[in-house]
Amino acid sequence: MEGTVVDLSADEVAKVWHERRRSDLEPLLRFGSALESSPIPFLCSRTIEILEDDGFAVTIEQKVTGRPLRPDALPNAPRATDEEARLMGDALDGLSQARASDLSVLPILPSEKPFSRQSSFGSSLAELAERRFAARPKLLRQEIDDIDGLLASLLRRLRDLPEPEPACLIHGDLIPANVLIDDAEVAGVVDFGFLTTVGDPQFEAAIAASSFDMYGPNARQSETALSAAFSARFGHDLTAYGLYRAAYAVITHSYFATDVQDGHFRWCAQMLKRDDVRDAIV
Repeated sequence: MEGTVVDLSADEVAKVWHERRRSDLEPLLRFGSALESSPIPFLCSRTIEILEDDGFAVTIEQKVTGRPLRPDALPNAPRATDEEARLMGDALDGLSQARASDLSVLPILPSEKPFSRQSSFGSSLAELAERRFAARPKLLRQEIDDIDGLLASLLRRLRDLPEPEPACLIHGDLIPANVLIDDAEVAGVVDFGFLTTVGDPQFEAAIAASSFDMYGPNARQSETALSAAFSARFGHDLTAYGLYRAAYAVITHSYFATDVQDGHFRWCAQMLKRDDVRDAIV
């Protein structure tokens, strides 16, 4: 939506940006350099160079090939398989190897600043959730009677979280369409920029499990299977998963929504009503 992508070669593509200028894109170059120097065992889409042509900013980006683990918005998606859980786990594991500070230079969301390096990850999430709720409080108040008290508890719990050790790269939108596969292995990860930062790998795992299938008839079963697989593989705390899912729901509830009928808003509101998520907050 933000630009036109042109295929250049077997290794590179160009993106001609519709409105953004070179100064807006400089963080992408720093982020790309940090990605290149990180020991991630597969390719990641990254900006290599920024050019200007006829008044338009152009980024040269590394091409990442492979097939999506699953296409986006697959209708009637089946439950996540053990093989898909392994591959998603491999993507999480690979990204967790990246820990450079410049991986946190991107705006956490459009119109938002990057997370501050002087604040803990939990505190940064709390501040973002508080701002995003305050910007449009009516939507969640229409749907959840106790949202103000629930939010206060959530913010307190997030601020009390210890700083993750080690903190690592969080993609933020690790849906199966962004995980590319070749010969039954992860070949690459694409589409950084939505909640991309450095923080707790448990946040990434929790949101990856929940967003693997958001709307299908087997969505909750997939989330449960993936959560169990990730927790067993990485030693994660399922209570932390619930807390981070609540934070994600508050932060993104109105990102796409114009009213309470929006599908993503309904998903976020339902997340905040779940017993396991509420148990993690209080």
